[in-house]
Amino acid sequence: MSYAGLFLFLLGIIFVIVAPINKRKNTRCSAEAQGMLCDIHRSVNSKGSRTTKYIYSYFVDGTEYQIKSTILSKEAHNIGENCTIWYDPKKPGKAQPFHYASAKVYNIIILIGVAMILLGLFLIVFALGHSGQ
Repeated sequence: MSYAGLFLFLLGIIFVIVAPINKRKNTRCSAEAQGMLCDIHRSVNSKGSRTTKYIYSYFVDGTEYQIKSTILSKEAHNIGENCTIWYDPKKPGKAQPFHYASAKVYNIIILIGVAMILLGLFLIVFALGHSGQ
C-alpha cells in the first residue's frame, strides 16, 4: 500500500472538513476590537512535539475577554503589544487574532483538499494494482 497516498488522502479529508468550519467562523467574527497579546505558552508533550498557544485579551462593551490561539497575530509578536482581535458580535467571547477579507482562501484550501484526496486515491489504487505483480 502507498503510505504517501494514504497520507495525502487523510490530509485532504482534514482540509475539506476544517476549511468550511473556519470559513464560517471567519464570517461570524466580523467585528473588531483593540486587543493585546498577554501571554505565550510553550509546551512539549511526552512525544517531544512542541505547541505554542498565544493568549490575547480584548474588551467589548466594557467586558474583558480572553482567547487562546495557536496563531500569532500579524501585529503583535511580543507580550504587551497591541493587535486587532476579530470577534462575533452576537457572541463576543468567540474571537480570533486574524481575519480574511475574502472567503477565497478557504475555497482554495477546499480545492487543494479535494486534489489531495484524488491524488491519494490514485496513488493507493496504483500501489494496490502493482503490489500483486
